[in-house]
Amino acid sequence: MIDHNDASGNKSFNHYAPFVTPEKYAELAGFSVDAVKCQVQNGKLPVIQREGGRRGRILINMKALEEFAEEQAQEFTHWKAAI
Repeated sequence: MIDHNDASGNKSFNHYAPFVTPEKYAELAGFSVDAVKCQVQNGKLPVIQREGGRRGRILINMKALEEFAEEQAQEFTHWKAAI
């Protein structure tokens, strides 16, 4: 069992809520907030819109992104095939 302070594991798993704000997603993915908002507007990210306020709040569906990544990993067993 690897302790959370143990550096012997080379994988870093962070657990986030199934939905994150565009700002948090930009931070996690290394994109600008404007780039993420553009991806949302173009339908390239799975989102939900929470009711409330005048326009509601857009949230990125991290679970759907994880499932998509797993599908891609199974389809393209060699990473160069995905390019």
